[in-house]
Amino acid sequence: MTARYQVLADVLRERIVSGRLAPGKRLPSAAELAWEHDVGRDTALKALNLLRSEGLLYMAHDNSIRVGEAGAPGATLVRLPQEATLTARMPTPRERDELGLPEGTPVLVVRIGDVEEVHAADRTAMRYS
Repeated sequence: MTARYQVLADVLRERIVSGRLAPGKRLPSAAELAWEHDVGRDTALKALNLLRSEGLLYMAHDNSIRVGEAGAPGATLVRLPQEATLTARMPTPRERDELGLPEGTPVLVVRIGDVEEVHAADRTAMRYS
């Protein structure tokens, strides 16, 4: 039997992939999704977190959940040289303040030799060149 949060995530994922939920579109709150899909709020939150971890949703500056990291307004494309190493982690409190990150948003860390660059994961796309 499939967990209820996975069923809700599958429904939302299909809407995103099909284009019915366009990039940048604001999703209803977890409470609203829970009511619409007859699940608990925690179940809705778990589904949303799963889709965020897949990069299909992002947390906007106004703390709303929106569709498609690649479609995030103001997304920056960073081109990485082949020797770059890319990792993700949670930011330090200072990085969170400097980047204006909402609680729970990770950062992407690019390392080239001894030099590190830290980027907000909710508004940065990376591509090896």
